[in-house]
Amino acid sequence: MNKKEEHDQPQSLIQQDALKRLEKVEEEKRQPYKKKKEPINFRSVFMTLLLILVIGMMLIGYFIR
Repeated sequence: MNKKEEHDQPQSLIQQDALKRLEKVEEEKRQPYKKKKEPINFRSVFMTLLLILVIGMMLIGYFIR
């Protein structure tokens, strides 16, 4: 009986820890979604401006002909 009680004790501690973690995860999921602000990527801004410039030059070249 004593060995059985010792064997049950760690399982109950493991179960308690698992339940605490589960509660924490569920609480985090209940919180409203907040979008993280990402810093402006200079490369993407530069590439967008370059794309607009190239398309603009193509349209100007097409209409000037």
